[in-house]
Amino acid sequence: MVVLWAGSSAAGPWRGYASVTTGAILDHTSGLRARGGALQAYVGGETPFGLSLGLVGEGVQTWGAKFSGQQAELDYLSLGLELRLRFLREGGVNPWVGLRVSQSRSTPLAFPTDGEDLRRMLHAGLSTALRLGVDAWFGEHLGLTASTAWQWCDVRVDDPTTGAAGACTNPLHSLLIGPTLRF
Repeated sequence: MVVLWAGSSAAGPWRGYASVTTGAILDHTSGLRARGGALQAYVGGETPFGLSLGLVGEGVQTWGAKFSGQQAELDYLSLGLELRLRFLREGGVNPWVGLRVSQSRSTPLAFPTDGEDLRRMLHAGLSTALRLGVDAWFGEHLGLTASTAWQWCDVRVDDPTTGAAGACTNPLHSLLIGPTLRF
């Protein structure tokens, strides 16, 4: 399908994109119920048929449930590559899907053992995300991006219940919005 799309008359020019988005990270799947803020930057180039590859960086600070009077944190920084496929490129609204692979460095304060305080951990590892987004354009070059993602392994922890060191936490959900430049 991509080959046919690339050769069709609907193929457009090569383009570049730069965006800075901010929003929230939500932990729906663990008992920590962490919530917090996120900041993400993306710079990429797009082929004439809507497939783009870019560099993406993200930083997150979240807070969750309290243990022994201390509040759990699931924090991380990530830097990686994101592959996006844009649809309806010539219209004022362009939906897209993306797949991110990045190197994440997490510093959670979580998962105490019985009777212990929460402890700060440091882990690094490969993380991934499946992303859905939409760009709305106010002209040829300025727009607004809104996206959501399910992210795996951005945060790793030492889990005392299994003894696993650097185990991936449950997936995190992000909701981001911010300005986009197209050039």
